[in-house]
Amino acid sequence: MSDQMMAWEIEEWIRDYNFMLREISRLSRILNKVEFTGQKLVATYGDEAGMPRGSAGISQAELRQMDRREKRLRKYETIVDFLERSTEEIEDEKNRIVFDCMLEGMKFREIALHLGVSRETVRRIKNDIVCHLCQMCETCQLLQLLNQIKSAV
Repeated sequence: MSDQMMAWEIEEWIRDYNFMLREISRLSRILNKVEFTGQKLVATYGDEAGMPRGSAGISQAELRQMDRREKRLRKYETIVDFLERSTEEIEDEKNRIVFDCMLEGMKFREIALHLGVSRETVRRIKNDIVCHLCQMCETCQLLQLLNQIKSAV
């Protein structure tokens, strides 16, 4: 993957950080939910006792859907973990503040007002952060890990 594509992908991860956190909690809730079917476990009398019953197990379609959700959950957890670990790797305090503000979903204008700098300065700092994250991404081989998650299951 080219550096420009990787930079674009990292920018998208930063923009989608809050969405991924919400999706992780939703998927965790869905995958960890235990459903109890309210069916009787003992056969009743009469016609119902002789009728066939559907299986109480999970169908293949539901299993495939759970596998897709689980794969998406692992992908989002990997990306969120990378972004959270990256915060500690950013050495300059101003860059770290800009990165935190971006993860919170603040716009460039809001960040610039918060720091008392121009939007262009914030944009330059963002580009520095993205370049730094691209280098980290290459060294930790995050993209290969994400591709393995895609091909698994």
